[in-house]
Amino acid sequence: MNLFDDILRTHRGPATHTEDTFSFLNRSAWPASEGVRNLLESFFRRYPSSESAELKSKFETQFDSAFFELYLHELLLRLDCEVAVHPTLIGTGAKPDFLARFHQGQNVIMEAAIATDRTDKERARDARLNALYDAINSKTISPNFFICLGPIPDRDAVPTPKKIRKFIKERIAGLNPDIVEHAVRSGYGSPRWTYRDEGGFELEITAVPKSPESRGNPEVRPIGAYPGEVRWGDSRAVLKKSIDSKATKYGELDRPFVIAVNANWGTGRDVVAKALFGSKAFHDESDGVWNPTRNTRLSGVLVTTVVPWNVHCAPLCLYHNPFAKQSCRDITWRIPQAIARDSGMQWLEGSNSAELFELPKEWPGELWNN
Repeated sequence: MNLFDDILRTHRGPATHTEDTFSFLNRSAWPASEGVRNLLESFFRRYPSSESAELKSKFETQFDSAFFELYLHELLLRLDCEVAVHPTLIGTGAKPDFLARFHQGQNVIMEAAIATDRTDKERARDARLNALYDAINSKTISPNFFICLGPIPDRDAVPTPKKIRKFIKERIAGLNPDIVEHAVRSGYGSPRWTYRDEGGFELEITAVPKSPESRGNPEVRPIGAYPGEVRWGDSRAVLKKSIDSKATKYGELDRPFVIAVNANWGTGRDVVAKALFGSKAFHDESDGVWNPTRNTRLSGVLVTTVVPWNVHCAPLCLYHNPFAKQSCRDITWRIPQAIARDSGMQWLEGSNSAELFELPKEWPGELWNN
């Protein structure tokens, strides 16, 4: 069984905004996409055949979690582990993602978690905006001009794609790109309009002439600039929430238990340390994930930020819980680690992602064909 379809691929453009990652990878002819597919197929061949059909189905519906599970399975194999997928535990019907047996004989239970700061409401809003962007990016809406979109004050009030497409097409229709380009070079601004509807949505739209060689090319998408979005703070709260949701899932365990977290942003050492140990590290009143009386059954947290295109350079670090009932510090992990000491954090070096996965720095290849 293959993870991706065995087909002739001719699509050389980027993904649409509403397209899921698996569908794009499955049809993309980009060299980088081929590099990713080949790597994931090699991982998939080493995944247990008894579990492969379920994982493949998950790739098509829950790509992020399926990809991370496949990545972790391969990582454990490359750490010289024997890996059991969804092992049965005594005393609970719940099955963790992996049971890894290291070559020295130690067993570690590992659970995968995705740390995301997007709420269900935000994801629904993003879906509406993505549909809007795809409508504006239609190949026929603006063959000679880039469409630059201003800030969106209220991101919940999103117009129907049909209305805004009509608005843009009507205003672009009478513009000559050569005349507009000459006017811009002479010091006049680019044509600009504000779309407003009865729902309170406002969007500033600017038309910028495409270069002569790009005009009329259906492969050049119309949107030239998107509304900016600012993220404040860091990922401490998101990390804590994702770890807490898994920390007690399997009850008391007779072997080390590690949660592997794939965070979509903010995995710097200081941020992760504060999420785990809190602002008052190493004290009973710590507001972090663990302290002498909290989450002691959790042996450690493996933190990364990995996506299909950065397997070769994704950061990796295993943070050990100094209060764990079952420690995993004596295991030869071979990856970067963090150990709490009275004087602060001790950082242990280890193999990086390129070394572990044997990937060159130029992997996965060019993002597009020349």
